[in-house]
Amino acid sequence: MVDSVTNSKAATDAATKVANSKTKLSSDLNSFLTLLTSQLKNQDPLSPMDSTQFTNQLVQFSQVEQQIGINSNLTSLIGLTQQNIASNVVNYIGKTIEGPSNQAPLINGALRASYNSESKAASVNIAVKNAAGDIVFSKSGNIEAGVHEFTWDGKDSNGIRQKDGTYNLEVTALAADGSTINTSTTVFGKVTGVTSVNGTTTLLLGNIGIPVTSVLAVTDGAS
Repeated sequence: MVDSVTNSKAATDAATKVANSKTKLSSDLNSFLTLLTSQLKNQDPLSPMDSTQFTNQLVQFSQVEQQIGINSNLTSLIGLTQQNIASNVVNYIGKTIEGPSNQAPLINGALRASYNSESKAASVNIAVKNAAGDIVFSKSGNIEAGVHEFTWDGKDSNGIRQKDGTYNLEVTALAADGSTINTSTTVFGKVTGVTSVNGTTTLLLGNIGIPVTSVLAVTDGAS
């Protein structure tokens, strides 16, 4: 479910700031006009006040009022944009996506992920770890440079099926001289919900969050 509380609070805070600005401007303008009226009533007819200064102040009040109006319109526009984004991302729910993460969901005894190796390696090891950090599965990977997909059936090295949930992925690629080659992992999973994390719309694969802007692929099929 979209984190409507976060979006609503942000919109409310923005609207409150605009309302407070309008109230303060109105109060300041009333004080200024009261003072100006008093000065005009009590000015020396033989030495009238220079109108340039208070005319400039009136212009400044007008400019501030226009800016507050612009900010109010922008706040409304931002609110409408957030609602539109929220409505669109809900369509991801139930679909399978691919996105960058070093965690992957094991669902119904199936985990699907991929890794990208910057260059050809002498050896590649793929390890799947549980929440306690224990390796429950490992295998050798493709040593060629590029993207390689791999799957896990949820069974450990003794053939014992592990519980569905979130598992950590660790891909280690070594060059012939023993140096480490940079790798990155992406995971596949069915979107179970949508939320907002620090203002970023995020798709949930169980407990795993993928920013909607980082989604690499979307399919209608199962993960």
